[in-house]
Amino acid sequence: MNRLHPFFWFALILALAGCTTAPAEAPETLPLEACQLPGGLDAQCGTLLVPENRAAPNGRSLSLRIAVIPAGSSVSAPDPVFLLAGGPGQAASAVYPLLLGALGEIRQEHDVVLVDQRGTGQSGGLACPALDDLPLDATEADVAAAVDQCRARLAETADLTQYTTDAAMADLDAVRAALGYEQINLIGTSYGTRAALAYLRLFPDRVRSLVLNAVAGPELVIQLQAPRDGERALALLFARCAADAACRQAFPNLEAEFDALLARFDGDADVTVSLIHPTTGEPVSFALGREQFMQNIFNLLYSAEIVSLLPLLIHQAHDTGDLGPILAQAIALANSVNLDLGMFYAVVCSEDAAGLDLAQAEQLQAGSRFPLAADDLLEACAGWPVTAVSPALRQPPNSDVPVLLLSGNADPITPPQYAEAVAAALPNSRHLVVPHYGHDVLAVGCIPTVVAAFLEAGSAAGLDTACLSEIQPPPFFVSPAGPLP
Repeated sequence: MNRLHPFFWFALILALAGCTTAPAEAPETLPLEACQLPGGLDAQCGTLLVPENRAAPNGRSLSLRIAVIPAGSSVSAPDPVFLLAGGPGQAASAVYPLLLGALGEIRQEHDVVLVDQRGTGQSGGLACPALDDLPLDATEADVAAAVDQCRARLAETADLTQYTTDAAMADLDAVRAALGYEQINLIGTSYGTRAALAYLRLFPDRVRSLVLNAVAGPELVIQLQAPRDGERALALLFARCAADAACRQAFPNLEAEFDALLARFDGDADVTVSLIHPTTGEPVSFALGREQFMQNIFNLLYSAEIVSLLPLLIHQAHDTGDLGPILAQAIALANSVNLDLGMFYAVVCSEDAAGLDLAQAEQLQAGSRFPLAADDLLEACAGWPVTAVSPALRQPPNSDVPVLLLSGNADPITPPQYAEAVAAALPNSRHLVVPHYGHDVLAVGCIPTVVAAFLEAGSAAGLDTACLSEIQPPPFFVSPAGPLP
């Protein structure tokens, strides 16, 4: 899996195995049986048939994969926590093992319910092997051909217009009803926040509370804003290094060194990169253009742990001319995220591409080192079958449901201002910002304890958040040996 090429940089974040052709109606109860999730986690699992197209209930059906992790206490709270994964294209069952620490306190009192969203994981995953298997030196033409191949293969059996967020949230409510829950709590991350807000809009009486982590508000078209927001995150990195005594002493000219690296790509020149592939262990060489380089810098800014390495990696690349260590980190990060890319395109081509204006995108990109994202998405979606989505999808719901919003101040893709815009429509909400951290802060510092307290109280009022002032980012590496002691 080599996701260094252009169409994947904004996606961070099992072909049709879950599909059948039987008609589907939610049963009154959903039988579950003991199972194990990735990592050997014990759970209760089952499947629920839902129509692929609810306007044609006797047509093709999807089998939704469901896992319930029972609460640790002998008497669980009546309101479970449903986890909504990001992407779009991540399966909740694949993400959960990565969140064990973050959800440990929550699990003591609440069942945790994982539903692989339609088109992901074991719910008829819309996988795209042709895209996953592209070589590191794939051209834009190679990527476009792989997208076309993926679309044509999936369309042989799936109606690709039926994988919208609203359709998935109708599935989620069918699961809630089948499991016998009256109200639920939702924790969504990144794209999962858009999904959670859609569920609140569609089924307001069924929501006890929301936790929105790395908020992609319904009005946000990420591909428009990405170059500007990436530049903001990069500027925060340079400023933080300059304010940190150890980083400033080790790398006093960090921004100038970075710009000197970019100058190597002047005139649209490609740079040959050689490295040991972090997944296969094999030596590889490939040509890298400026757009690809900046797309991968963007992805590295997601992670506070990798950001702590970036000044050292930039400095070493400037001194040696070797971009390999930077790209090795980017490859490892990209390959750690498993996306069903067919589902990704099915969502964003219907819900985001229609809101893209290239002239506006170019205006927002002005002054940014990062390339346009909108043009790549429009090209990928040109032949993708789409459906008209409700205008309400683009408006935050007005609701007095308790909502806790979480942001990393240095997030390159969903910075705090997007959470603020959502919070303005939610009077019973509170927005917490973790300094110096990037995308997804659910597991950072004391945030798991704060989230557990919010869910227990069912209110953001009076929430004790003093511990956030004690959260510190990973210290900068000033040499290969690590940070200063």
